Amino acid sequence: MRKLTIFLTVTMGWIFCLAALSLAQAPILREQLVYGLNVFNGKGYGGGFAPYTEDTIYLIADKDNTISAHITLVYFWPITGKYVAGFQALNEDVNGTLEILEGGKVIEALEKEDNTLYYPGGYWGESAIFYQGEEAHAYFEKFTQAIEEYYEQISQFYTAQAEYRKNIDEFLNEIKERREAGEEFTIEEIEEGIPREPKQPAPPIFYVTPPKKDYIINLPLGRYKIRIRAEDGTIVQDSEKELLTFTSRRTGGTGYEIIPGNRWTRREASDDPSWLIYAAGKNTLYFSPFIQDEYNELYYNKLLDPQNPGREEKWRWVHIQAIKEVTLLFLKGKETLQRIVRVPYYVEQIPGPELGYEIVEFNREEMFDRQPTFEGYKLDLAPTLEKASYEINLEKKEGEFFQGSRREVRLVKKENAQSLYILSIFPLLVGAVVFVTRRRKLGS
Repeated sequence: MRKLTIFLTVTMGWIFCLAALSLAQAPILREQLVYGLNVFNGKGYGGGFAPYTEDTIYLIADKDNTISAHITLVYFWPITGKYVAGFQALNEDVNGTLEILEGGKVIEALEKEDNTLYYPGGYWGESAIFYQGEEAHAYFEKFTQAIEEYYEQISQFYTAQAEYRKNIDEFLNEIKERREAGEEFTIEEIEEGIPREPKQPAPPIFYVTPPKKDYIINLPLGRYKIRIRAEDGTIVQDSEKELLTFTSRRTGGTGYEIIPGNRWTRREASDDPSWLIYAAGKNTLYFSPFIQDEYNELYYNKLLDPQNPGREEKWRWVHIQAIKEVTLLFLKGKETLQRIVRVPYYVEQIPGPELGYEIVEFNREEMFDRQPTFEGYKLDLAPTLEKASYEINLEKKEGEFFQGSRREVRLVKKENAQSLYILSIFPLLVGAVVFVTRRRKLGS
């Protein structure tokens, strides 16, 4: 047994040493042409790039998407298993005409156009709207003016704040002197005469990206090829790629994002009415319902990042738009136990060595300089609830439910949970016994 322990220790040591050496090696940089992408993902836009190793670009059909070609340095990052572009070290635009081919024939020849993204709910909002040409400049000008007006309001606020502090000091000194002189005041008189603190202006909610020039692609469902033709009429080397446009198989489903109160960063999804939601003991769950569409897994994963893996025979639900104007019902049979409305929440970090957090209801008056972390429906599951089957449902109006929003919630006992750990360790114990037995046979 002692020999086995030494053998395993030495083996693991060699593995860690080799891993450390591989990570310590400087990555090999290769100059290549890549396509920068800003693509519609069903609810907004996301960026990325397609390296030389990916021969196909995936886009959602009949939607505006932008691509641009760049010469940059690319290296492989073993931790993620993906290629990384070093745009900060080298980023040369590749100019020319983007040709789109179908069946070997050029069907479109695109020049670069100005475009921008408008975020109605702010840069971190749930959706973005694409604008091009003059509209792109008009919306960016609108955003620039809003920012300038906000800075002007802030300047006026600081001036008013300084004046307020001066006035409040003078007011308090005056009250003190008059009281020392024997004069008496009621609380109402003091509140009526006290200077009012100025209110800090709120920044613009919306955000607009600066206009930039890209090739704008909007194609129907199909398979195409793209390439860049330089000004001298030649095809730019390594610019040829396949282009596949796809669409959803099903639309209008109802899905949930579930945020556990004790680990809010570990969000879970319930995208199918047949999926069960399990909870144990005292628990708080925050539900965020979405309208969802179903896409091919491989195509959609490659849309998000051309280097993502995926399975062409599988499908996945994608949350498209938040469902807000509804009430979440927590039911047991026909009995409604809770009626819950949508509320914004803010995650506060708790100071101290524990590095914990607390989810609190967002107060716009007290938190005027912050934004809600998320919005959702808070379901408190008391430990006194019977360990049985419950359900949630979204009610649009009394007696009318959102299609596909029903989910079964099962409360399970937390007692004897250690048996689950024993069961999970059992295969490891069996493997260890088999390994030791074989080693002894080989040794004999």
